[in-house]
Amino acid sequence: MLASRGMGAVVTDPAALHDPSVQTLRTDVLAERRTALASALLVRLRAATDSYYEEVGAASIAGYPPLTPERVAGEVEAHPPFGRFQLEPAPLIRAGLATAGVPRPTPIAWTRADLDGEARLGARALRRAGIAPRTRTSDCLEGGLVAPGTLAITDALDALDALALPVGPVTSEAALQRAVDIWDIVRPSALIVDAASLDFLCSTSAHSRPQKYVVLLTPAHAAELAASPRPDIFRIFSVPQVCTFAAGECSAHEGLHLAEDTVLAEVVDDGAQPLTDGRFGRLLLTALTRSLALLRYDTGLRAALDRAPCRCGETHARIRFA
Repeated sequence: MLASRGMGAVVTDPAALHDPSVQTLRTDVLAERRTALASALLVRLRAATDSYYEEVGAASIAGYPPLTPERVAGEVEAHPPFGRFQLEPAPLIRAGLATAGVPRPTPIAWTRADLDGEARLGARALRRAGIAPRTRTSDCLEGGLVAPGTLAITDALDALDALALPVGPVTSEAALQRAVDIWDIVRPSALIVDAASLDFLCSTSAHSRPQKYVVLLTPAHAAELAASPRPDIFRIFSVPQVCTFAAGECSAHEGLHLAEDTVLAEVVDDGAQPLTDGRFGRLLLTALTRSLALLRYDTGLRAALDRAPCRCGETHARIRFA
């Protein structure tokens, strides 16, 4: 889907970072922050009652077994509606349904603090993709309970002070005509799409191409994540069970920057033993700050972490998918 067109020397403007004080932290300071958040998460785990994790009681996050989508689905079925993953009593104010890369649709939920954090990370990912405040955008995502969907993008665009115009998925000529009728009036400069809409839009000439596409990809889209980059497409890696905006592509297009101040990424071998940066293995993600905490969630993807300096100036590690 993402055939290479040649990247040239495109470089992100460091001044365009949404949260530069965090996105340009020295790597040692960022590592210290991750360690502190991981320690705080372990404290929250030990204090939680009736928790999925209470029988493990490991001394470090690496001591917990990887959490597969099948195990999450089983826990949710045994303890509906969301399983025993919530670590604090804060009220859950939004629910969603993860459908991609899971054995069956899995309910997930967010507190107010969770949603505020997701909006901030979403604004960061969109700004990294070149969407500035007051930019006119339109999203071709599912609405309602589907995650990732239009609700999360609308929150992120609101945090960025950019225009949100949902039109729903565009995967047919009829849907395209309805969207074009709106786009001809609003003239968005960026379309925020899912993989199916991107495939359809790139295959048709019946609409004016935007300056860029921003595509949300989940663990179900291994091929798209590993494909060669295109300068007009910016990929966001979304694992709603952990973080809707876990990682995103800058205009250097040399991997997807991980939200390291919120998400802990591990690359392990088939025995769940850690691999050094640059080596490809199974990608595990841990939400460090969310109320519903999934530890070492197994994305099912092969990836490597790249901590070499990026031309965009951001210091957070990049994920490279295989």
